[in-house]
Amino acid sequence: MANRFQTVDATLRAELAKPYVEGESDCFFLGCRMADALDPALGLVKKYWRAYTTILGAQKALRKRGHKTLADLFSTHLTACAPAEAQLGDIVILQLVDGQHVGICLGIRFVTKTSAGRSYHFVADCVAAFRTGDAA
Repeated sequence: MANRFQTVDATLRAELAKPYVEGESDCFFLGCRMADALDPALGLVKKYWRAYTTILGAQKALRKRGHKTLADLFSTHLTACAPAEAQLGDIVILQLVDGQHVGICLGIRFVTKTSAGRSYHFVADCVAAFRTGDAA
């Protein structure tokens, strides 16, 4: 059985290697796949798969499910924590120049997936964080 580091590493490698596709392999699904990898009972990928195909569609899908923000949505599935307390594999919501992105805690940095590739950030960019797996 893989430990948390191995699970996080394998999930990140697999997800960041995939081409960026809205609603299938974007920052939101990076977070969903990480949460599912650390707690398969969640089933987030299956629940939200192809719910949108554009950024505008993602915003509509969010509102359709009764959420105003990504943090609202993840709070229905995971336990919130302070961004500075996030641990390896925890999910964060990053506030970047072009809007909010879902990221993964690497320790002192956070990674997200964008159409331009992976992007690294620091805790100052985080507006919310959520425990995953056995860290929950």
